[in-house]
Amino acid sequence: MRTRIKEFTLLLLACYAAQVSAQAEPPTTWLMPPKDLWAFSYQYLDLESNITPSSDVVLANGVIEAYVNAIPIVRSFAIGNNIAQVFVVPTFGNLTASVNISDIPGFGDLEIEPNEFEIIDKTGMMDSQVNFRMGLHNAPALNIIEFSQWERKFQVYGFLGVTVPTGEYTSGRRINLGANRWAFRIGAPMVVPLNQNKKKPADLEIHPNLTFFTNNNDPFVGETKTQKALFKLNATVTKSFTPKFYAALGAGYQYGGITKIDDLPKGLRIEQFGAGVTGGYTIASIIKVQASLAQIFFNKRNGLMARFQTTVILPSKSDRERIKQASSASVN
Repeated sequence: MRTRIKEFTLLLLACYAAQVSAQAEPPTTWLMPPKDLWAFSYQYLDLESNITPSSDVVLANGVIEAYVNAIPIVRSFAIGNNIAQVFVVPTFGNLTASVNISDIPGFGDLEIEPNEFEIIDKTGMMDSQVNFRMGLHNAPALNIIEFSQWERKFQVYGFLGVTVPTGEYTSGRRINLGANRWAFRIGAPMVVPLNQNKKKPADLEIHPNLTFFTNNNDPFVGETKTQKALFKLNATVTKSFTPKFYAALGAGYQYGGITKIDDLPKGLRIEQFGAGVTGGYTIASIIKVQASLAQIFFNKRNGLMARFQTTVILPSKSDRERIKQASSASVN
């Protein structure tokens, strides 16, 4: 019994990850956790793409380098008999790009000076996120001992996310750390257990979602910048090979998000596909590290994404007592 509880505590860490950007939804994000847990993470993301992390600028040519740091804070709790979570993700980092006015469709034939390449290298706050999910089907709110005995089933969750315009922004720059507008995302994360092995579980996570954007009323040119909805689909297969080590294969696709400024021509549609691998390892009973490497395909080109994340899980006082009591009972 003591060994089983220790193994379960290690596997529990695989249930916690937090999304920083659409291109980088980590594996294990949607695995069901027990209730009454806190999780604190540090996540570093190195992203090479043709769009900004806030999805507000799409380059016809050229590449945007984003170096993103995030400190996700996650809390799980019960709403009725269902599990729920709140994710708060403050974000800061650096954007680097060389941009010509012709690289950003939507500015038309305006005479904008300077029209030559603009070298952008800016560090500061980026747009942050507040996300919420709640179990809708086969996702009960269980304490840590009940969860260790739970038989995993196909799960469906409801998801609502808000991107807050905390990022630095000035209309004098073509590309900014922030987008100067809000974004609202709705989705339906699903988890399909691929086995019932508690020591070496395998799961498929699928997350179709749709993002809606408010207007930016202070764009680089013109008066109002609008943006169409953006569809995203992420899927990941994760397999634990030991109670401490797991690996994952993931893919993501996003389509839409066309921007338009006043009566100028429309901007370029976002259309990207990415795929990558992840490895995760539990160093101690409450600490997990995870690293990913992915390829992103866009505009007949490709970029890279590298991510590192470390997470600390803090069970509630009552759950720590339950674990202590179960361990004592197994000895006796």
